[in-house]
Amino acid sequence: MVASRSVLSGNDVCEASVSRYHQGIVGRVIEAKPGSSYSMEDLSFTVAKALHSDPDTVGYCLDFPSGRIGYTSDTEYFEEMDAHYSNVRLLVLCVMRPRGFPWKGHMTVDDAVETVGAVRPEMVVITHLGAKMVLGRPSEQAKFIEAQTGVRTIAATDGMRIRMEREIEVKETLRGFDKRKRN
Repeated sequence: MVASRSVLSGNDVCEASVSRYHQGIVGRVIEAKPGSSYSMEDLSFTVAKALHSDPDTVGYCLDFPSGRIGYTSDTEYFEEMDAHYSNVRLLVLCVMRPRGFPWKGHMTVDDAVETVGAVRPEMVVITHLGAKMVLGRPSEQAKFIEAQTGVRTIAATDGMRIRMEREIEVKETLRGFDKRKRN
């Protein structure tokens, strides 16, 4: 198991999320610290810095044979962030707020445009959508990011699956029907 200090032990802001009992039944427990890299079987990954009300929050870059995936976790935008996610094919951005509605510790669509424009991944998925974002129509917010950056951007949906091989394929399950999208 790999997790931030707050998830494993808690901190001044939040309690531990995984009990000592559950930590004891996995083979290995690793505290994720920004800048550190790990390898486990066929997976290697790097821990990225994040800025949130939980000071131990981190993001991840996961390396697979088909390329690198970046996941920002819940964070606000900060300049060094772009460097953490360079060379990713797929960037999963936690974008809680729509344009014009900033909230400390969280990304907005405006921040996403900044990040995507700097990182230039092959594809972006926005997730961790807050109430204002859901009311602001996530698919329209994703289209705005794509229009501003030229990078294919979609909003995550329940049941969505993504396969990253030569192409990035998105499969959405909508009321029992499959809807496929290809990059």
